[in-house]
Parts: sequence; structure tokens; C-alpha cells
Amino acid sequence: MSKELTKNLGELNGSVKSYVQAKIDLVKLTFLEKITRFTSYLFNFLVVLMFSMLAIGFAAAAFAVWYGETYNNYVEGMLIAGGVLILTALVFILLRKQIVTGSVIKNFSKILFEEEE
Repeated sequence: MSKELTKNLGELNGSVKSYVQAKIDLVKLTFLEKITRFTSYLFNFLVVLMFSMLAIGFAAAAFAVWYGETYNNYVEGMLIAGGVLILTALVFILLRKQIVTGSVIKNFSKILFEEEE
């Protein structure tokens, strides 16, 4: 009876170790997936932000050149384009919590706290 109990306890010990190792591996893989999705989202966000800023900058420069060509006054064109950029920056600064912070927190929390099946 004692040998059989020892054998069963040994098998149970091996099963528990295998189960714990499998759970640790699952947690590692889940963590890796979430970090990868988080990094991918952050990279995509930064790339879109960079290209948006470039597009706005080129649009402002194009407007200034067009205004200068049309009205023979490049300084006014640059001042108007700069004023629009400053006004856009102020609106963005005032609304940054609603625009950026809310969406970033929502997406990051969705990635980090989604339920596993």
C-alpha cells in the first residue's frame, strides 16, 4: 500500500509540475502577444502621426507659395500659413485629452485586458 501511494504521489507531482510549466508558458505567450500588439499599435500610431504632420507642413508650404504667386506677397502667405498652423496646434492642445488620450487609453486597455477564451 505504501509503495502504491508513493508511486501515485510521484505521478501526481510530475503532473502538477507539467501543469504549472504549461501555465507559465501560456502566461509568457499571452504576455508576448499583448506586448507585440501594443508595440505594433504604438508604431502605427507614430507613423500615421508623422505622415500627418508632414502632409500638413507641405500643405502649409504649398499654400504660402500659391498665395505668394497669386498675390505677389510671399510674406503674407507665410504668415497666413503659420497662423493657421498655430491655430491648429492650439485647438489640438486644448482637445488633446478627448482626441488622443482617450483613444490611446481605450485601445491599450482593450489590448491589455481582453478576455482569453
